Amino acid sequence: MTLRPPGLLRAAENPDVIMMLCTAGHVDHGKTRLVKMFTGCTTDRLKAEQERGLTIELGFAPCFLGDGLCVGIVDVPGHERFIKNMVAGVSGIALTILVIAADDGVMPQTIEHLQIMELLGVRQGIVAMTKIDMVSPELAERRMEEIRGFLEGSFLEDAPICPVSSETGEGLFPFYDTLVQMIRNAARARAGGVFRMPVERSFIQKGFGVVATGIPVAGSIAVGDQVELVPGGLTGRIRSIQCFLRDATRGAAGQCLALNIPDFGKRPAERGQVICLPGHLTAAQIFHVHLQTVLGIEPPLRHAESLKFHTGAGETSATIYLLEQKTLAGNQVGLATIVAAHPVAAASGDRFLLRRPSPAATVAGGEILAVTPGTQRPRKQALLSRMQQHPALAATADASPEARMDARIAYHLAIDQPTGATVGEVARALLLTADEAEAGMRRLAKAGAIVTLPDGWRVAVAAYTERLRRLEARLTAVRDNEGKLSIPIGETVKGVDGPPSLAKRLLEDLEQQGVITVRGGKVLLRNADDGLDPEDRRLADALMKLYEDGAFASPRPDEVPELLRATPDRVERLLGFLCDGGRLVRLSKNVVLCYDCIRQAQDIAVASIEKHGVLDSADFKHHIGSTRKYALAILDYLDARRITVRRGNNRKLAANYQERLL
Repeated sequence: MTLRPPGLLRAAENPDVIMMLCTAGHVDHGKTRLVKMFTGCTTDRLKAEQERGLTIELGFAPCFLGDGLCVGIVDVPGHERFIKNMVAGVSGIALTILVIAADDGVMPQTIEHLQIMELLGVRQGIVAMTKIDMVSPELAERRMEEIRGFLEGSFLEDAPICPVSSETGEGLFPFYDTLVQMIRNAARARAGGVFRMPVERSFIQKGFGVVATGIPVAGSIAVGDQVELVPGGLTGRIRSIQCFLRDATRGAAGQCLALNIPDFGKRPAERGQVICLPGHLTAAQIFHVHLQTVLGIEPPLRHAESLKFHTGAGETSATIYLLEQKTLAGNQVGLATIVAAHPVAAASGDRFLLRRPSPAATVAGGEILAVTPGTQRPRKQALLSRMQQHPALAATADASPEARMDARIAYHLAIDQPTGATVGEVARALLLTADEAEAGMRRLAKAGAIVTLPDGWRVAVAAYTERLRRLEARLTAVRDNEGKLSIPIGETVKGVDGPPSLAKRLLEDLEQQGVITVRGGKVLLRNADDGLDPEDRRLADALMKLYEDGAFASPRPDEVPELLRATPDRVERLLGFLCDGGRLVRLSKNVVLCYDCIRQAQDIAVASIEKHGVLDSADFKHHIGSTRKYALAILDYLDARRITVRRGNNRKLAANYQERLL
């Protein structure tokens, strides 16, 4: 007879699976039987497993807690030969049940499973000391002390240790109460992002086609959604979903799913491939990681060592290149690059393990920080500089999912896309939904961490400030080293990568800071006077006085060199400088007036039209006391500014002309 606490009966309807748990521990310590005692499910589904009493593949079972609460339990294999299957089971797990038999105590796979769970990011759990019916009370007490000492310094250091017997049911109810309380305390928001599910196994179901099972590590999916198989590139639509062997319309991260995808054809997906939303994930071979070695490895982890690389449900040969030292001894951390022998569908933020093939042993694990496409490793120093700034290295265990996501977005914009990016580009790069990326960038903008441009382009403040500094330095160098007093806008922003809105914002900010003045199509450094030598300054002052005194009868530019006894090149350069600064206005090749004269002529023309309705072009020369040449040049200038509109020989005021007055 199976003893189960009240509430662990099969629910009438599918409850929401709030999280995934996993069992872990040495072979034959009672993991599968403990699961069966709670759920009524036998997780050994293969004939060989049932005959040998040995879990080979992952087993899944739903555990109904009552009050609509349900968790999924993954029963992972304990035998050393099947460690790679255990790695697949731990991906996406929120809480673990470490099983240690009272008769054996801590054994080799107990140690390795604890190391694996710690390296793969599991941070909460409970210990079940099983088979207490097979030992004396005195030995059970000693085992409790041994287990507590073994757990010291690990993430289970303060975990409850619950004695239990799957044979007699002794200790079952206290264990159940403790587990339920831990589950309620550990309940957390489901992992966001784009849907990704490492394939644990797949098969052909007659009448249905390909069925793939696994535990999604991110996002959610629904019947009818289009998905892609990576690597491989096959796409298909989900016909049906089962969550813990029960029909469902949706599935999400942390649940045990079976996806029916007939479009994948007659060849099932392979273990290690990943099912995800199309166009988001690309398989790669070069992964940059932060890793930690296990305690007591011998020999130490070596630079350029060949290992087995496990991430998600995948396994492949790989070479590790340590970036900060030549070796890593036990329980040390470091940055490294892993080059896989075959493409792997993994992304930044995923956990991984490294195992030596002979003798087989786990040596290290950690988190993927960045992925490089292609087969060329980045230069070491540049890579180290990037990785040492990664937010994962400074993240605290109690940081909220939102805070972690915002830190990733800020890092991506500052380091990977310093010229900025759209919401869609950030979402694709970080495997986020568009809504998640938009919400994160709104929070960052509110905190003053990013600059938002009118077209939706987002730039990290630090990257934007650096570009502003470089642009100012370049303009100053042009003034001081090349002697230029003004620069065409197109030439000014030529080196600014990004959309036109970014260049426009940079110029606006420099103008607001008083560094430049933008006049038409030119950029003038407001401190350009500092670049004039004494003779240039004297000539510029003389040039201004010449045009101020000349009023509406000013000299042609080609007459000025003789009047001022200066070279034509020098006069032309200073004339351009004064026009760019707005002190003079060049109406045509041969007509230049000072700004005050143009302003006076504009006011005369506007007042006359407002009074009479129109202005006779031929009469305008009398209004300003000048000649036809100057009168027509001024009127053409007012037409170009859309202050006036020509109608035959007359001028009328343009619509909304007030907005464009000097």
